[in-house]
Order: sequence, then C-alpha cells, then structure tokens
Amino acid sequence: MRLIGAPLPVPEVSLLTLLILFALFFISATCEEAGWSGYAIDPLQARWGALGASLVVGSVWAAVHVAPDLQGHHTWAWIASQRCFSAVLRVLIVWLYNNIEKSVFAAILFYDMDNVTVYTLFPNDGGSHYIPAITASLTAITAGIVTFLWGPKTLARYRYANRTKPPVES
Repeated sequence: MRLIGAPLPVPEVSLLTLLILFALFFISATCEEAGWSGYAIDPLQARWGALGASLVVGSVWAAVHVAPDLQGHHTWAWIASQRCFSAVLRVLIVWLYNNIEKSVFAAILFYDMDNVTVYTLFPNDGGSHYIPAITASLTAITAGIVTFLWGPKTLARYRYANRTKPPVES
C-alpha cells in the first residue's frame, strides 16, 4: 500500500485484544473449515482435482459472504474484490491442507490468522485503509505461483523436488 501511496494505519492493538480475536475467529474458522476442508474438499478433489475443487469451494465460500458485506455497507467494487480474494485464498488453504497431511487444523489456523490480521491491522473492518483489490491481486499471484510449482491436480507435488529413484534391490 505504501508503494502506491495509500495510507497504511499503524496497528494499535493490545495483546488481550489479539488473544480474544484469535479465540473468536478460531471458533468461527473451526465451524467453517469443518465443512469446507473436513467434509467437502476431498470428494471434490477426487472429481475435479485440487485446483478445481479449490475454485468451486472458494466460489461458494465467497458467495456466502456477500450478504454480510452488503450489511456492512460496502460498495460493489469492494465486495467483488474481497470475494475474489476469498476464492483465491481457498487455493492456498487447500494447498496447505494437502501438504500438511490433510490437516483441517492447518486450514483453521490459516483462516483464523487471515481474519485476525485483517481485523487488527486494518481497524474498523478494513475501513477506508483496506483495499481488497490489492489483497486479491497479491493473493491471486501467490495462488498462481503455488499452482504452477505444485501442479493443479493435487497442489501437493512440488515440480522441482529431487525425485531420485530408490535403489533397486537385487
């Protein structure tokens, strides 16, 4: 944001506030990820691959959050950018999930920390300081790199890993 001259607020958050937010967002992330990662993602990956499943779940996940965005009196441009961010963030969540032994807990922590940072680094639910188009763009670039390096089918097979063959027993 500093590179484009946008104002960047200085976080003024107490440790207690951070801990409370972490706990509250952990509960909500647990409820959501129990469904998205714990129930839906594996059957969808079996059908459409990891990237396809990520985008399906990410799209539904984004759509579910449109109503709260409208209730928060956000503009349509803000909502579209934030929902694009949600959709591509799901690619990163599935990447973590697949690479950490299908860990729903890892997905919960990642989602929790995303919420904690947005609500603490950008006061007032993002307020005028938070620009979701920037967040969506950077997250999409990151998801693109992850997809290229780990492959869209599984998001779990790093293309440049040293794949030496085990010795053949005689």
